Amino acid sequence: MAKTIHLAIDVPVIASKIAERYKVNLPSKIVMFHYDDSSDTLYVHFDYPAKSVDSKFVDKNGEIALGLDKKGKIVNLTIMNAATQSQQ
Repeated sequence: MAKTIHLAIDVPVIASKIAERYKVNLPSKIVMFHYDDSSDTLYVHFDYPAKSVDSKFVDKNGEIALGLDKKGKIVNLTIMNAATQSQQ
């Protein structure tokens, strides 16, 4: 019997909300993610290994950062205060 796993953060939903809110064209395929509940930070990887060489904040508080590769392609997304962001 398969075991159901419940996550504190719905990763596809929060990524979609951020893409819509900040008009960011995020890749559609999430290959890996990690949620650190002690810091309430969500790390979403669209490429593996996600070799970002630059970053760009998309919000005014500096809580949402895009990781960019050397061609400027988005390879990861870091969301600080993820629980709060997911409720917006």
